Amino acid sequence: MRKFGEIYKQKVTEAEIRQENKILEDFKHVYSALLDHYGLKSVHELDDEAQVSFLTELNGYWSEKEGLNEKGKTFLEKRSMELNENSTAIQRKNFLREKCNIVINETIRQSKLKYKLYDIIDEMYKQINASDLSDVLSPEMITNIITETLNKTIEDFTSNIRKELKESATPKRKYYVRVKAKNKH
Repeated sequence: MRKFGEIYKQKVTEAEIRQENKILEDFKHVYSALLDHYGLKSVHELDDEAQVSFLTELNGYWSEKEGLNEKGKTFLEKRSMELNENSTAIQRKNFLREKCNIVINETIRQSKLKYKLYDIIDEMYKQINASDLSDVLSPEMITNIITETLNKTIEDFTSNIRKELKESATPKRKYYVRVKAKNKH
């Protein structure tokens, strides 16, 4: 019969190997997911700055000692990217684009904009006693008008945002008020 010490050492070694394999497997999952997210086959396709950013993001999700952390689990589940201090301008732009797309799509969906526009078309249909949609306007013309209107509205909206962002990006000037000393005679 083997000694307890030998069996214990064997079990500890087996546990360490399993833990190392789990950490390595976690690395492969995160690395692969990041490559997919950026549309790459290898991190070496990136320039030096982007490689640093990629590796910083990878290290935010996974560590050599612990393996996958909570942020990494969330990333693998949702495939949502996170920014870090080394994120490139492209990564920041993509992040903003992705988040804006989600917010705008959800806002449009919740506002039921499409159905409100259909109500306007129905109103036109009834007012002119149309027998067919083409009596109102052609589908192409309707969608072109909606597109033009949306573009104008978005242009006004983004112009206002641009103005506000520029104002908040401008350093605040300090104004000093000169106080004249009163002549004391």
